[in-house]
Amino acid sequence: MTERTDMVRTHDGRGVLVLSILVLAAFFLAPSVWVWSQALDTVRHPSSFDWKSNHDNHVQFAVVSAIVFGTPLTGAFLGGIVASARGKHGGVGAATGAFLGALGLLLCGVVGFVWMFSNATFEF
Repeated sequence: MTERTDMVRTHDGRGVLVLSILVLAAFFLAPSVWVWSQALDTVRHPSSFDWKSNHDNHVQFAVVSAIVFGTPLTGAFLGGIVASARGKHGGVGAATGAFLGALGLLLCGVVGFVWMFSNATFEF
């Protein structure tokens, strides 16, 4: 056996746990990445006449990018730091932090979506 397989087996399946948590994080992050791709689409197709809306689209894209990618990365960083400070394995803590960041981002999106439609008035 190689050292790599021995190392994976001695961690009692920790690699599988980290991988499964990261897959869940990616699953919960998918709607946020879709919103990011919509913001990217507005930046890729600028108006040839309205520089103000082009600038606003670029600023909006920067904010959406920072939120969508910064939240799980910050969660992963803080989860790894907290796990290491507690003497636990940093990989599991980082994966859990990224998952919680993605979950929080999804919950904020759902709450914002519900709030948006609760204040809407439909007239026919």
